Amino acid sequence: MSQADTVLDIKEDVPLTDDLHFQDIAHSDSPDEPPGAKVQTHTFTNFPDPHDSDEDVESELLKGEKKSASFWTFEYYQGFFDVESYQVLRRILGSMLPNPRWNYLERNIRPNPDLYGPFWICITLIFTTAIAGNLANYIQYSGQDYTWQYDFHKVTFAATAIFGYWWLMPTILYGVLWWRGSQAGYTFSEMLCVYGYSLAIYIPISILWVIQISWLQWLLVMLGMALSGSVLVLTFWPAVSQDDRKVAMVTMAMIIIFHGLLAIGFVLYFFHVPSHVPTAGITTPAAVISNTTAAAAAAHNMMPAGANVKAPPAGTRMPNDGLKPQQAGNMGQGHGVAPVPPSTKIPDVAHHAPVVPGQRTGINT
Repeated sequence: MSQADTVLDIKEDVPLTDDLHFQDIAHSDSPDEPPGAKVQTHTFTNFPDPHDSDEDVESELLKGEKKSASFWTFEYYQGFFDVESYQVLRRILGSMLPNPRWNYLERNIRPNPDLYGPFWICITLIFTTAIAGNLANYIQYSGQDYTWQYDFHKVTFAATAIFGYWWLMPTILYGVLWWRGSQAGYTFSEMLCVYGYSLAIYIPISILWVIQISWLQWLLVMLGMALSGSVLVLTFWPAVSQDDRKVAMVTMAMIIIFHGLLAIGFVLYFFHVPSHVPTAGITTPAAVISNTTAAAAAAHNMMPAGANVKAPPAGTRMPNDGLKPQQAGNMGQGHGVAPVPPSTKIPDVAHHAPVVPGQRTGINT
């Protein structure tokens, strides 16, 4: 059957005039079209604006190309704080749990390194370390006659150490990789992001350092160094693995050592448990004078009975070696006996028995 044939289905009980319709078929001069073929007509009603099409083409060309803002503008730093909460949480957990199967920077940081998470991690660590350090100091001196005061200098020290570590270590490491011509392509912002998140593990550890158990504190130091330090090593090892073996090992050792020194410094300065807590007794000048007077009285009792102590003649100049001019000028004013020079050792005879008259002593009269 050719394309020009037509099949008609005629029902006997229905009049032919009900289903029979006549249509006018346009004549076509094209030899390729068979007689009776339908002619398709396309009607265009909405024509695009030529100006809009030009703008669309321009936007497509600029798509994916971000305009670089100046370093001194807020727009430059706005992209570093454009991060979702789930991304921050995932990056924090990834910085605490090392996994040799993937690279932390390539898996969690790229292509959008942020400074929002690292900044608040550093701020939180500063206050937890300072507050927990003062609390540990209070626990050490509790129960004693000691007036405890909050040490605000610990906040300053913690801020200097934490922010200094966060910025100096990525700067040094970036300089080493640039000097050695590393092909890893790590940017400074990516390194800054990695080091900021690596400090997150010390936030819960700093709170646990309040427990005044020395072995537990050092165990927490080793735990933080092992977990967070392993993430740093696994992250930056591909950047130096193709370099000289000695340079690569020294770089990795530098990363681990400085990361551990930060934790060790926290323990020794803020949370160290002393071997013995010093007592609160303070030796005052009045107590020194009282002890000197008692020693002089004991020495006087050792002198034989009847011994005469003659005062020096008027105008006699007393030795004043080792004394200040003011002390030397006050010698003998209103007193019959000159003060004892500081270099003179007074025998401790407080517990000796009194001298019996006529008994021979070690003092020559």
